[in-house]
Amino acid sequence: MNLRPLALATAIAFSACGTDSAPEPAGGARPPGAGPVELAHFRLDAGAVPAGRDATFDAHVSQDGAGSLRVETTRGGRLRLYELDDVGSVQGRLVYTGFLKSQDLRGRAFLEMWCRPAEGDPAFVRGVPRSVAGTSDWTPQEIGFSNPDLCRNPVSIELNVVIQGSGIVWIDDLRLWSVPVG
Repeated sequence: MNLRPLALATAIAFSACGTDSAPEPAGGARPPGAGPVELAHFRLDAGAVPAGRDATFDAHVSQDGAGSLRVETTRGGRLRLYELDDVGSVQGRLVYTGFLKSQDLRGRAFLEMWCRPAEGDPAFVRGVPRSVAGTSDWTPQEIGFSNPDLCRNPVSIELNVVIQGSGIVWIDDLRLWSVPVG
């Protein structure tokens, strides 16, 4: 699986935010059906997250103790964090997890995942029900496709955070999992 960092997502998105390094390799392989398998762990640190106008590394605020990505915005937008190419066949449901924290957020923030399959239309899922708003502590986030066939043979997977409104959002401990179905 190849990782490609992303820059601006939309006209109202934030400044460049990504990493030139690959995600931490997944843990040991498990037999099929044995439980969730971590496909990637995206560590956020000063060397992996370049400072930008809207997105910066924050060493002092962190859910996992290693710092986080801090986004301060007055207009919101979609922050593209990672795009993974050459993912290969997915056995089970694809699940994107992480933590969000907010301060004075007038609106809401949530995770978003896009899947571009080899055949058919792209599919996306958003974590709107688990969004953060106002001032919140670290809140676990988890989103996945309810129908695993929507992302069975992806050409690429895009991992984003969407911020609707203005305020500050911290992002930490992002992971991608393959979770057995059934």
